[in-house]
Amino acid sequence: MYGKTLKYMKKILFIVIALMMGLTIQAQGIRVHYSGQTPTITDFVTAYLSQEDDEEMINGILNDWTHHQQGQALSNGASFTVDVKNGFVRYDKRYTGNTYSYTELCYWNCKDQKHKLLAVNRGCIEQGKPVTAQFTGLKFYTYDNQSKRMTHTLNTDLGAGIHTQKVVSYALPQSGKDIMATIHAPQNEVQILMKWNGAKFDQEQPGRPAGNVQVSAPTGSFGENVKYKDDDYIRVYTAEQFLNALGSNRNVLVAKDTEINLTPVLNEQANFRTRFKMWMPDISGGVAGGRETVVSEEVFDGRQLTLVNMKQLLIEGEQNSRIVVEPRYAFCLNFVDCNNCTVRNLTIGHTDAGYCQGGVIGMKRGWRNMVADCDLYGCGTYGLELDGTNSFSIYSSRIHDCTYGIMQLLNCEAVSCTHCDFLNNREYSLIESRGSVGVVFEDCRFYANWGDATLFSFDREFTLLGCAVYHPTENLGTMNLCEQPGAENMFHENPIDNNIQGREIGPDGHYVNARGE
Repeated sequence: MYGKTLKYMKKILFIVIALMMGLTIQAQGIRVHYSGQTPTITDFVTAYLSQEDDEEMINGILNDWTHHQQGQALSNGASFTVDVKNGFVRYDKRYTGNTYSYTELCYWNCKDQKHKLLAVNRGCIEQGKPVTAQFTGLKFYTYDNQSKRMTHTLNTDLGAGIHTQKVVSYALPQSGKDIMATIHAPQNEVQILMKWNGAKFDQEQPGRPAGNVQVSAPTGSFGENVKYKDDDYIRVYTAEQFLNALGSNRNVLVAKDTEINLTPVLNEQANFRTRFKMWMPDISGGVAGGRETVVSEEVFDGRQLTLVNMKQLLIEGEQNSRIVVEPRYAFCLNFVDCNNCTVRNLTIGHTDAGYCQGGVIGMKRGWRNMVADCDLYGCGTYGLELDGTNSFSIYSSRIHDCTYGIMQLLNCEAVSCTHCDFLNNREYSLIESRGSVGVVFEDCRFYANWGDATLFSFDREFTLLGCAVYHPTENLGTMNLCEQPGAENMFHENPIDNNIQGREIGPDGHYVNARGE
């Protein structure tokens, strides 16, 4: 028994060490060794194969690459195309006549003359048709001429992101500078040309203007590119279009008079079988490597949408736009390790009220995220649940009819609530904060909430500025921790005081009466 335990512990220790080594490589980058004035494609290939952490996929290619460099025989079905002059290498591994895998590598010089960009394209063909497998797809590394190291760079940061549930194959250039991507649909194929401009890629379809291409398909899987408020948006009408539009540095516009129910598409595992769309039981720990991911995450009575590692994502409603989910234990929108993301001008909630674990919007870690001009309603727990979040703000929004309380803040820093109304919420501590600092309410109104519930439950100081609080004095809670340094606050005993007036707040800037209607 002791021997088995020791063997098991050694195995766990080995896995932990391997993971730590992988994280160290990701943080420091891959070192590129070379003998000439600048590295060649063969130097990049050697560095990539020697230090990339996808060991299962890499080992076979590395062995053949070593044999190729030494002039020895390769494994059965393997072959290399090496074009040093044009900076291109391709490895093919054929299993049967029309089933094989391939890996292409090439690089570009960046116009800043300080960096190079390496692309790695891995593909798989089964019975003559491209398929999506565990290691297929396009990946980039930015090489720094001074440090002689290359680090992984997100496709979306380079303008090379293609968001689709269909199979996508790529062809790297052996000559020229442009990548050709092909989206394979049952009825047709759509090609996208990615044109290198020295810093990133501009996407265009043959015969169409250049830009950030959003491909139209007969199945209606994609939204449409539009100009809205003098900016570029992807307008979506369905849940499938919404999921395909999500990504960093994107503006997603939920169309006018549109309600998107996310639950049916979240329940289909076939929608989450790529590197960027994952089907998972739990994502609270994040995604290794910082890769942006759209996740269908399991909850007690269904699944929820969780967005991981997103940056500069705007989700906005055009007019009378709604996002709903069915499971009572699910967040409507859940963000993990996301930065500079905004949810604006939307009505968001559950189809049924619940009890236990599902709020309207959840955020775990991340910083500088915002909710603005929204109506958050009828959740299983709280309108907002923030955990370890930094510099979060909610502006001109309503939170109402939630069954546990208004919001829960755990170990957060710099949370601001401005020009918001909180009404008709129940039933425990309405605003619960543990370990959070820098929480400020300004020009906010608290009314028509359960009078028997404690309004403020804080263990650190918080601030009220120019707020109107309609709640029994004995249930205000931790007012000894409340700072009131600026505009005067008003306190009223009656939660449903007849003097409460409506004001313009929430989606579409409409005037809302005291009942939130």
